[in-house]
Amino acid sequence: MERARPDMAGAWEIRGLFGNEYAMEQAIEELRKHSGFEWAVLDRRNLSIRFQKRDQEAEEVVKRTLEMYHGFAEHEGPLGEYDRLRKEEREKKLKREEEKRKRGH
Repeated sequence: MERARPDMAGAWEIRGLFGNEYAMEQAIEELRKHSGFEWAVLDRRNLSIRFQKRDQEAEEVVKRTLEMYHGFAEHEGPLGEYDRLRKEEREKKLKREEEKRKRGH
């Protein structure tokens, strides 16, 4: 199981998902006007906003910005939790497919 880096203990993350690239670009421009968090583009429509520690006010600014630009908070939780959950889901799916394949033969 992956763990957050020691320097990021207590770090919080919000994953934002947008309908298109333009909407995400507009949200990034708005996020640049605020402080208290860092952001990283994950791909064409996904954004990760990271907080050193939980800050309700900054989290609300981020969520409102996502909504204003037609995105939404796909996940909120400790840094690294989203990736861990997705990895577990993929492993379960592969295991089910493997069992199904074995029964089929």
